[in-house]
Amino acid sequence: MLKKIVVLIILICSACQTTKIKNDNYKFSSSVVELGSIGNSKLSYNLNTFEPKGLPKLENNIRVEIGVVPYNKKLNKIYKSKAKYNQNQTKVAFIDSLPIKPELVTIKILDIAGLIQEINSDYNANILKLLTDTQNLQLVSSLAVSLPAEEIAKIRQSDAFYLTNNQYKKYTIALFKSGKKTDNIDINPETIVAYQISSFCWVKSIKGTWNVADIVNENNSCSGITKRKINEKKNNKDLFDM
Repeated sequence: MLKKIVVLIILICSACQTTKIKNDNYKFSSSVVELGSIGNSKLSYNLNTFEPKGLPKLENNIRVEIGVVPYNKKLNKIYKSKAKYNQNQTKVAFIDSLPIKPELVTIKILDIAGLIQEINSDYNANILKLLTDTQNLQLVSSLAVSLPAEEIAKIRQSDAFYLTNNQYKKYTIALFKSGKKTDNIDINPETIVAYQISSFCWVKSIKGTWNVADIVNENNSCSGITKRKINEKKNNKDLFDM
């Protein structure tokens, strides 16, 4: 009975620190997060925390999906609550009774296969080693961001979006129209309202090394031959040879 009560409390605490945006669950916290960053995600003392550990180097642009949705009461409350941690945070004029609401932008990694290729590449050997050594790190796969109206207008005029790494350990969003780059958008920490976390799935290569095979929502299972944890059990033959 006690175990059930503990589980129920954990579920309630978790629900208090999440919100739905476009039918997807997002976490919110005062932690600084960046799209594509890798780190530890925890729920502690009824608060979400994310401790970044590294950013993969991107030699190639990674396609992202961008959506624009209206604010609601809960999102506005979340955003206002974050202002106490940052006095420079841009104010949002949300009035629930008005038919036209301020808008929020969601940015989600779309090209999972491309990102996996980057992480498994030689130039990210340090990131791959960190992932294999710890096996408990996760990826920030989506952000909900409060952007100025002029930035949202730029998004609406574009037809493709990419996560780019043109500066050392700094990502930006590149906007494209008809195959041509038109602008960049920087995502500042103070504009982030909420985020989504994804987990890594692993597969053993022919060479016997472990590589990232998939990136899935943190609540989803790994599929096919991929595994959530690296298992290096020795078989009887290995033990006999020793």
